[in-house]
Amino acid sequence: MLRRLALLLLLAGPPGGQEQVSPEVFLEAVVGQTLTFRAWQSDLLVGEEQFLRRDLSVWTDPTGRCTYGRLEIRGPRLCFHYEDDPDPDNCWQIFRHEGEFLVMARSLEVQRVSALREAPLHCDGVPVG
Repeated sequence: MLRRLALLLLLAGPPGGQEQVSPEVFLEAVVGQTLTFRAWQSDLLVGEEQFLRRDLSVWTDPTGRCTYGRLEIRGPRLCFHYEDDPDPDNCWQIFRHEGEFLVMARSLEVQRVSALREAPLHCDGVPVG
């Protein structure tokens, strides 16, 4: 299954040269940060996510609508349980390509982290950790 997902990433996303990153390594790099996600192929804004703790994030879509998510590590995948989307299979495979994080979302769409910053999202009632 993991080999199949890596092959799909290769076909749907960037040319070779990506390496898989464990959820633990990814969380080490992003907790306390806000990440901007863009579609790999089109560069369209997908949204932003602030990683408040290793188990809690807040996501905002391009319209500015925010939702909170609980994070869970399941083997090589990082899974999210959002308040407004209870899908238990909302999980990412995480890769690094040319210094950027890439995630393969449940839709098999490849997204890249185009920015990583310490500024918080602008949502009402964001927990402070």
